Amino acid sequence: MLAYAAYAVMIDLTSAEVDQLGGTPIVDVYCPANPCQINRVKWVLTSSYPYEVYRVRVDWQTRETSGASYTVYVTLLDASNNPISGGSATQAASSSPVSTYVDVSPNADPAQVYKVQIVIVQN
Repeated sequence: MLAYAAYAVMIDLTSAEVDQLGGTPIVDVYCPANPCQINRVKWVLTSSYPYEVYRVRVDWQTRETSGASYTVYVTLLDASNNPISGGSATQAASSSPVSTYVDVSPNADPAQVYKVQIVIVQN
């Protein structure tokens, strides 16, 4: 019969030798739009042929009425849900409805745009 001994090894570290780590409890995530919806998305096309989408107008209402800013991200997707274009723009808080114009790059052929995704993040 063979017997093996297992030895415990103590590792001696100070707090300075351990990377910092932190976490949050479970918290609610609130929508940055008030109410939590986008009212409308409109397309802005180039003014000459070939007509392509170069900007997207997102109509919505910011949750905060002042003192905050938001980043509005737009992604245009093809029929297979592959991203084909996108961009972002910053929007200041407002007590009135806002229209955020997001330039997308590269310009997109309207025939290839099947879906749009809007993401709004409070900065």
